[in-house]
Amino acid sequence: MLFANVVIKYGDNVISINGVKLLRNKRASSRQFTIPREVREAYGIKPLDDIEIVSIEPAKSLDNTNNGENEAPSP
Repeated sequence: MLFANVVIKYGDNVISINGVKLLRNKRASSRQFTIPREVREAYGIKPLDDIEIVSIEPAKSLDNTNNGENEAPSP
């Protein structure tokens, strides 16, 4: 299973999400991820909203103290 640290931009907010699980598409070599509910609710991200992916980097390891939960800053 692959995990990544993702930085996205939504409106004027730059949001860092650590330990995101990358999902595999069976028909392509690309990967996708889900923006966690807590982050979507905190920033008001709705289905079909445009976001900009600033960066995706492999996660070196998951912090077991947060069980992979995200560390997005508060709006």
